[in-house]
Amino acid sequence: MAVSRTEDQTTVTVISCPSAIAVCGVGQIGLSLGLCCWRSGYEALLYDRDGDTLAEALPKIKAMDSWLTSEFPQSSPSYGTLQTTSDLAVVDYRADLVLESISEDLTAKVALFRSLCRAAQRGAVFCSCTSGLSISEMGVRSGRPSQLVGTHFWSPPHLMPLVEVVRGAASSEEALQTAMEFCRRLGKQTVLVNVDAPGFIGNRLLHAMWREAINIVERGIASAEEVDKVARLTIGMRQATLGPLEHMDLAGLDLIHAIHQYLLTDLASQPSPAKLLEQMVDKGRLGVKSGHGFYNWESRSAEELARSRDRQILRELQFLSCAD
Repeated sequence: MAVSRTEDQTTVTVISCPSAIAVCGVGQIGLSLGLCCWRSGYEALLYDRDGDTLAEALPKIKAMDSWLTSEFPQSSPSYGTLQTTSDLAVVDYRADLVLESISEDLTAKVALFRSLCRAAQRGAVFCSCTSGLSISEMGVRSGRPSQLVGTHFWSPPHLMPLVEVVRGAASSEEALQTAMEFCRRLGKQTVLVNVDAPGFIGNRLLHAMWREAINIVERGIASAEEVDKVARLTIGMRQATLGPLEHMDLAGLDLIHAIHQYLLTDLASQPSPAKLLEQMVDKGRLGVKSGHGFYNWESRSAEELARSRDRQILRELQFLSCAD
C-alpha cells in the first residue's frame, strides 16, 4: 500500500506498509534494532562496511535473542528473516524503510541517505536514529526532506519501550505515520516530537540533569558516588510511574514556584560544557573506553553494570505490563 503526494511538482510515493527493513550500521544500537525487526516479523537486512563486524552480527543477535527469551518469557516473537550485507546497493534495491544507526556525524548520515537513490524513488521511508542532530537539516542536505523522519530509539532498543518520532521541517505526514506504525509493530510506545529541537525531549531532560550532576561534583557539594546514589535511590525509584510534570502537579505548583524562587539561581546554567568535563576530556579520562572517568573502570566491570541495567529494565517492563 502506498500514498502519493505532490511537492514542488514532484510526486513522492511513500511506502506506508514496509516489509523489508534495512538497519545501516551494526554497532550496539544497530544489533539491537536488528533483533527488534527480526523478532517482529520483518525482513531485516543489516548493512555495515566492516566485514568483520558483519561476521559477528548474527551470532550476537541470536545470543541476545536467547537471553531475552529466557529472561522475558512474556514476549511473543513472530520471527521474520535476518540477513547481512556489506553492499549498499543491496539496501538501495530492497529496503522499504531504512534505519540509520551509524556514527553520530551529520555529514556521514547525509552521505548515506544521499546514496540511496533507488530506495528514495520507490518511496522508502528514511529514519535517523540520531539522539539529537537536526532532522530538518539532514533532510534538506540529503535531498530526502519529505521522506526523512527521526526515530530516537533509547539504548538498548530491544529493551527500552519508547521511541521519540521526530518531525523534520518538511517531513510528510505519511512518512511520520509509517515510522510511528513501524515502531508500534516493534512493540514500542511512540511520542511525536513536533518541533525539531536539539536533543528532542529525552536528551534535553537527561543532559540538564547531567549538567547539574557535574556541577555538584565540580563544586565539591558531593562525590560522584554520592550523586549517583541519590539519583538511583530517589529520582530513579519513581521515574517508571511518575513523570516530572505529574510529580509537580502532585507536589503542588505553588510549592514548585516557591522552590524555584531560591533554587534556580544556584543551579548550573552555563551554555557550554563544564570546566571539569573539559579537563577530564583533555586528560584522556573518557570513562569506560579509556579505563578512567568519574570512576576507575580498571577495577569496576562495565559489562556487569550493563547486565544489571538490562535486568532492571526487564523488571520495570514486567511491572508496567502488570500495571496495564
